[in-house]
Amino acid sequence: MVMTIDDARTHAIEGMAKPGEWLTGAERVAAWTAARNPSAIPDGLSTAELDVVQRIAMDPGGLTREWADGAMDSIRSAEPDRDAEEAEGRYVELAAIAAISRVIDVMDRSLGREPTPIPSDRAGAPSRQRPSDVGDVGAWVAQSTGPTRANVSRTFSLLPETNVLWRDLVDSHYSRGVEFMQLDWDRALSRPQVELVASRTTALNECFY
Repeated sequence: MVMTIDDARTHAIEGMAKPGEWLTGAERVAAWTAARNPSAIPDGLSTAELDVVQRIAMDPGGLTREWADGAMDSIRSAEPDRDAEEAEGRYVELAAIAAISRVIDVMDRSLGREPTPIPSDRAGAPSRQRPSDVGDVGAWVAQSTGPTRANVSRTFSLLPETNVLWRDLVDSHYSRGVEFMQLDWDRALSRPQVELVASRTTALNECFY
């Protein structure tokens, strides 16, 4: 059952305050703070990690594979015992928080609402679990190698729990998902009109896909 937009937003807001796969709740809240305010320097993230969040949130069209590889190298070198898998996991989780928070913040701004309050972080340790079914699929980071949906839905498949937050948001915004995919339509704008608005918005946002 596809969530409503309000339910998906609530789920995401609560989920981003909890420990994730590689980041603590405090680090995830710090990432949201940095994504919302480019001049913010919240505690808990390294300089390289702040750069990842702010670049993904503010200039996604300017990212390159070389930059991403360099960012993961910097994240790895920030801690002496950190290996490449942990650095990759932290990079992807920072990207996920940046993406999820932008959906929430841009919607608030578009509707003329006050920004959603960033919640207090929840205590606990990250799971530090890497799925067994991820590998090189030609993307910049490891993703699911098994049967999957569209690329946008498996972008964060390295992070099973965080990816649920992302996919719930994606599905809820895509006209409740089911109707969109089954071509059922009962709204004021025709489907071609909606596709035109979506395509133009995607082009203006310089969407990778």
